[in-house]
Amino acid sequence: MKKIIIAANLGNLRVLRHRAAGEDPAEKEHLVEEPGESGKEHVKSIHETVTDQSGRFARGVAVGFETGMSHGEEHNLKSEIERGALRKMAARIDCVLSGDGYPGWVLAAPQPILGRLEEALPSAARKSLLSSVGADLTRCPLPEMEARFL
Repeated sequence: MKKIIIAANLGNLRVLRHRAAGEDPAEKEHLVEEPGESGKEHVKSIHETVTDQSGRFARGVAVGFETGMSHGEEHNLKSEIERGALRKMAARIDCVLSGDGYPGWVLAAPQPILGRLEEALPSAARKSLLSSVGADLTRCPLPEMEARFL
C-alpha cells in the first residue's frame, strides 16, 4: 500500500499520509496532509540573486553621459537557481522519508522537473520510490488527491 504521497514543485512541498480504514464501518481510508512537513520554499529570482544590471558599459560616448548599451552575457544563472531549488527540495523530501524509515512513496512533480528531481534524490529515497506522476499537484484539493491515489 502507498504510505506517503509527496507533491512537489520548485517552491512547494506537500506531504500526504495514507490512513487506513478504522474499525468503524463508516470510516474509510483517506489521506491526511502533514502541515509541519508541507510548506513553501522561497526560490530566488535573478533580480534577487544579482545586484547589478547586465553589462551597462558606455561605448563611444563622451565621459559623463549616462548612456550605454547592454552587453550582458547569459551565464546559465536561471538553470543554476533551478538546480539549487531542486537540491533543496530533494533534501526536504529525504528528511521526510528518513524520519519514517523510507517507506514506499509516490512523487508528483511537474513533468519538466520530474526526472531531474528524481536524480537529485539520495539513493535510499530513490529505491523506496514506488511511482511518479508528471503533474503539479501542490494545489490540488484533498478530495481530488484521494480520488487519484486511493
